This record gives sequence, structure tokens and C-alpha cells, in this order.
Amino acid sequence: MTAAPKHQGRFGESVTRVEDRRLVTGQGRFIDDLVLAGMLHMAIVRSDRAHARIVSVDVRAALEADGVVAVLTGVDFAASGWGDIPCESMPPAITKGKWVRTPFPSLPADRVMAMGDPVAVVLAETRKQAQDACELVEIELEDLAVVASMEAAIADNAPQLYPDAPGNLCFSAELGDALKTEAAFAQAAHVITLQTRQPRLAHASMEMRGSVGVFDRRLGRYELTTSTQNPHSVRRLLAEAVLKVPAHRVRVSAGDVGGAFGLKGRLYPEDVLVLWAAERTGRPVKWVPSRSEAFLSDFQGRDHMASGEMAFDAEGHILGLRATTRHNLGCRLGPATGVSPFLSARMLAGPYVLPAAHVRVQGVFSNTRSTTSYRGAGRPEATYFLERMLDKAARQLGLTPVEIRRRNLIPAAAMPFKTALLDTYDCGDFPGVFEKALTLADWDGFAARKAVSAINGLLRGQGISYFVEVSALSNERMSVQFDPTGHATVLAGTFAHGQGHHTLYTQMLHDWLGLRYEDISVVDGDTDIIPYGGGTYASRSVTVGGSALRRACDQIIVKATAIAANLLEADPAQISFAEGIFTVQGSNKALSLSEVARAAYRVLGHPGALGVGLEAVGTYTAQPQNYPNGCHIAEVEIDPDFGTVRLVAYAAVDDVGVAVNPLLLEGQLIGSTAMGVGQALMERVVYDEAGQQLTAAFTEYAMPRAEDMPLIISALHNTPTKTNPIGVKGGAEVGTIAAPPAIVQAIEDALGFVPEPALTMPVTAAQVLRAIHREKRTEEETK
Repeated sequence: MTAAPKHQGRFGESVTRVEDRRLVTGQGRFIDDLVLAGMLHMAIVRSDRAHARIVSVDVRAALEADGVVAVLTGVDFAASGWGDIPCESMPPAITKGKWVRTPFPSLPADRVMAMGDPVAVVLAETRKQAQDACELVEIELEDLAVVASMEAAIADNAPQLYPDAPGNLCFSAELGDALKTEAAFAQAAHVITLQTRQPRLAHASMEMRGSVGVFDRRLGRYELTTSTQNPHSVRRLLAEAVLKVPAHRVRVSAGDVGGAFGLKGRLYPEDVLVLWAAERTGRPVKWVPSRSEAFLSDFQGRDHMASGEMAFDAEGHILGLRATTRHNLGCRLGPATGVSPFLSARMLAGPYVLPAAHVRVQGVFSNTRSTTSYRGAGRPEATYFLERMLDKAARQLGLTPVEIRRRNLIPAAAMPFKTALLDTYDCGDFPGVFEKALTLADWDGFAARKAVSAINGLLRGQGISYFVEVSALSNERMSVQFDPTGHATVLAGTFAHGQGHHTLYTQMLHDWLGLRYEDISVVDGDTDIIPYGGGTYASRSVTVGGSALRRACDQIIVKATAIAANLLEADPAQISFAEGIFTVQGSNKALSLSEVARAAYRVLGHPGALGVGLEAVGTYTAQPQNYPNGCHIAEVEIDPDFGTVRLVAYAAVDDVGVAVNPLLLEGQLIGSTAMGVGQALMERVVYDEAGQQLTAAFTEYAMPRAEDMPLIISALHNTPTKTNPIGVKGGAEVGTIAAPPAIVQAIEDALGFVPEPALTMPVTAAQVLRAIHREKRTEEETK
């Protein structure tokens, strides 16, 4: 995909990351690197039960332990009057306000709802002292009935977790046109039914969550430093819902953050507890979990089931879709718990001509950890269901996976295309992307590769996946400020946690304003410095943040033109700007932008009407959003003796509108594909029937390694969007969306039969081996 990278380059060129030298030489500053004078350490006593009433918490022995300063319980927290963590992700246009609100105290006083719920906090001089004292806290719990899975929660006569949530349903909403869909099915020549299941996933970011809280008694001000991907959202939720104070009394900042993937998007109980403890003790308080504690306390992702049917005419053209999707929300609603369910329902329209659709989306409570966005957030769930449906339909209609997609992909000439659900795709060449992917993967040469694998005793299969997603959520504010030395600083409302924003924004200013790399800085992640920001999630930063930055740069040029005209003694209409230089038409007079910026701070000779300094704010609102899309093709080999699956080839063609930095874009493709491989083949959070989480360490929760990844070949087939000023679509989630169905379908193709029961992710070696043995027994019985 990428040309040889440069150390400096313009918008659209492959440039190595300016952040990396600091990070790879140990100069990063992550949450556990933060040490403050007089800082206490917080450890949390967590429930070992999935559902129980808290009868008593005896902290007397713990209070006597070495180094312990305080031990606090849910009763103490309730007495403080601090508010609950709210859910703010239920779209009113879909839910009509009909969803069950759940209490979410940061430290429960009455009952625990999932294994790992906090019951008490210990504050001590050292982390080890706090952890040791946790063992001395005596808790009496009274067990309550447990529903530890979505299937258990929706079963007849299942115990109800909330009295106002019959059947453990938080919501049941509908999208689409039921009558039109019914009419489409009445005319169908073929109706294909399907059920799919998505596993529950742990984000398992390299750096775990962590927080440091400070309370300034003199100013009555709360300061939180946390490993987050959205500092401004955390501040707003703290100020409005929990502390109930004006936002200026809350500061939230983040240093370097080692990955997030949706995990760190909003407010967590531990963020609240360090501030509460800091106010109670008058000292800074720090919490950083062990990996096992992170597995128990982190919000989790996916855990989705879908069932439905698709109607086709006699030639294999789609007529309609009926589907019900259910999402395991966990025990309480977190701030972003509603994101994935409703995005998955929207994106069931997919990349195909779908004349009619009706979708019911439901949220289910269970005694498991709350769910939140996981890279892709709803789009992977929708794509998996649609692509599995297309492959099943192809088999039953006697078509190939390629032919059924060719017959149904939305043609480029149909854009803009109004879907049968909520979205209107503004642009895209889906058939062009599809054909380019087939060529890149050498689809037609597969038979020869399959024959070579067979010689080696291996089964080989290929699978295809086409997706369309929605990106560019919400709005953003970006500013550019020049200091008196002519140096420019970008104050970014987005927040980088591994994406390379400092490089991308530097490229933009270098290209648009003609500044040298060394004359540009990027600052993010501090609500005291940056008044507003949307953070980073859903492939929004380059699209929304970059568009806002483009507008800020345009304003800089307008303002600087007036200043340059004064300095050059010319009419502003005669001033031209290019490559960072202002010139006067028909003259050799010239000034650089940096020189103009320095002059804007002069006391003498600078007209007051031109203001003091040079700065501009740009804003952008994603209305409408944009729709990245792509086609990914996977090839696998299976060892039939052991059931092991090896991903041997992977080809991806994507439409991201415009590639700002192809090198960084390719990194996003590889990283997101690795997460998709993990979901398809090995990752799954497991709870037993009692609600005990069995996967609380990497010894039980498998993740992909380098040896599990093939060489990924990739290309772009871009159609720039006109919905934003830079033409960019999202590109950071493509692999998590496309890889799972492509891989599972490649496994089915390699097996040469459709397993019964159907393959479910993660498709482990044991599952494959059982399918092979079951098929052999069936063949023997029919002889």
C-alpha cells in the first residue's frame, strides 16, 4: 500500500511518526509513572459473587494494618451524596425514551451485581500495604439468583435483575418498515434463515486503566489524571452527574495512553473513587490495577446474538431482511453501553441493494460486567450476520460467494443511496472495491494453492467479506495558536492513544500553512488547556478533527493576510499565500507566515485593529457522517488431524476517501485485523453458570501473537467524500469488522461441508476437530 516513508512530508504522504522516538526510548509518561508528594495508594476489595446482597462489611482489622490510612465502604459513599454514573448512549429517535435506567453507584452499598464489583476501598502508604489490608476486610454476602449469560437471562421464568425490566430487557426497539418488509417476503422465491453469535471480548489494552485523584481544598477543585481516550467526556460526566458542580471545578488530564479500543472512552467507578478518597483524606490517591483485576473490572465488548431471515428472488437478488438482534448489556448501563446495539441495527443495511428491512434490537441485563464499545462497535456484529447470510444463501441458491455479491452490491451510479434503515450513503464504488480485492487476492488462482496444501495433507479454504461502516461521529473543535517566536501549536480536542495524531496534524499544518515540522507542536488531553473536545473513538479524529483543523488553518491564512498586507504596505487583495510565504503580486516583497506571526505580537508598529497575536479556532460537525467500506479476503489452512487453523493469506481493499498518511493507515489495518483474528479464532470472556469469570488472566484468555498473523497485502480504492472539507473517511476499524466473517467462511470452505451445529466464534481447534469427526461419523452411517 505504502511508498517508502519519509521523516517529513505533506498531507497524503507516508511519514514516520514524530512521537515514536520519545516512546521507544522510555520517555513516555503513562499513568503509573505519575508520582505525587504524599500520594496514597488505593486497592479495592471486590466481590467474589455474581449477585448478592451486601449484609455487612467489617473493616476494623484492615484499619489496624501497617500503613493503612482509611478503609471506606459503600455506606460511606452513599452518605457523601455523590451521584451515579449515567448512561448517555440510548438514541431517543430509536428508543423513544423507553429504556430502563439502572443505578450505578461507584461503590455499591446494597448489592453486588457481577463478580468483581467493588465492595470497599483501602487507602495506604504503599500499593502493597493497601493490597495486603484488603485481605483483612470481612464481607458477609447473601447470595441472590444469578443469570450469567444472555441465554439464561431471556429464558422463561428467569430471575429478574430489575423489577421494571420484565424478561431482563432494558429496551426493545424497531427500525425499518415492517409492512414493506412483509410484502417483500410474500414475493420471495427463496427465504434463508440464520442465527449468529458473537463472543464477549476483553479489550486487553497494553496499558491497563488507572487513575490519580487530587482535591484542592483551597479552590474546592477536583483534578483527575487518568488513562482515558476522552478527557472532556470524563470531566463532563463527573461535573454534571457525579459531583454536580460547574465544569471549571473539575480538571481531567491524560498523559500517554497505551491503547484503549473503546475501553477507556468514558467514566469508570475507579475515576470517581480516587477523587472521593482524595477529598476525604486530603492527599492525592492513585489506583492502578493488576492485569487480573483489569479483566474483572473493565467494561467488556460484543456478546451479541442475531437471528433472522433474508428474502431473495429467483435470480438471487435480495428482496428484504427481517432480523432480531440481542445484546448482553451486563449488570448495569455504563455511559456507552447503548452504542453497539443501535449501531449494529443501523448497519444491517450493509453494502447491498436491500429494498426493505425491519430490525428489532433488544438489550438484555445479566450478572456480567457492563459492556461498552469495542473497536468497530456494532459494525462487526452487523457485518458478520450479513456476510454469513450471503454465503449461506449462495450455497442454497447454487451460486458462488462472488456471484451473489456481484448481483447485490450497490452500484456506484446509485450514490447517494438511501438504505432501508436510517442511513444515506453519500458515495462509494462498492463493485470497484470488490473486483480489485478479488484481483489482489488472486481469487481465481486459489485452486492451485489448494492443491499444494492438499499435497501437504492440509485443507485450504478462502472466505470473503464486504462491509460498510459509519464514521465521523459528533463534532469537534481544534485551534491553532502562534506564540511570539512564530511557533505554532495545535490544541486538539481529539486525543491520541497510539494513532499518531501528532504526526498527522503536523503533516496538515506543514502542507496547509507551509510550516516546518520543528515549528509545530500538538497538545491534547488536558481540559484546563483545551476548552472542548470530543476525544478519539469510531474513526473520528482525522475526519472530524482534521476537518476542524482545516477550517482553523483557513482562518489563520485570512487573519495573517491582513497582517502581512500591513507589513508589506499593500492592499490585502494583492497578497498571495503559498508554501508558507506571503507575497505581493507584481513585487518581490515577501514574508513567511512565521514572520507575520511574530509581528502580530509587536507593541510598536502593529495596528490595534488587527488584534494581538495570531490564532484561530475551527469547528466541524459531522452532519452527515461518512461511510468507509471495503472487501477483505482470507485464506486458511487446516490440519485435519489436530483441527488447528492457520491464517495463511489476507488481502484487503478499502475505501477511506483520502489517505492522509498511508503508512499510518496501513498500521491501523494491520492492528485492527489482528483484533479481528483474535475474535475469530481464540478470544472469549467466559462466565460459568454461577457468574464466576473463568478468563481473568492471559493464561485463560488467548490473544493473537505475531506467528498467528499472515503477511497482509492491501490496496486502496478511494472515493473521496464531499461531506467534509478534506474528503477523508474513517479507516481505523476495518479489520475488526471484515476479518471475522472472512476467516470463518474460509474455514467452512476448507472443511468442504457446513458443520452442524454451525461454527461459532472463536473457532478453536477443538471445535474444528469435533466438526471433522462428526462429519466422518455421518458419512460412515450413510454408507
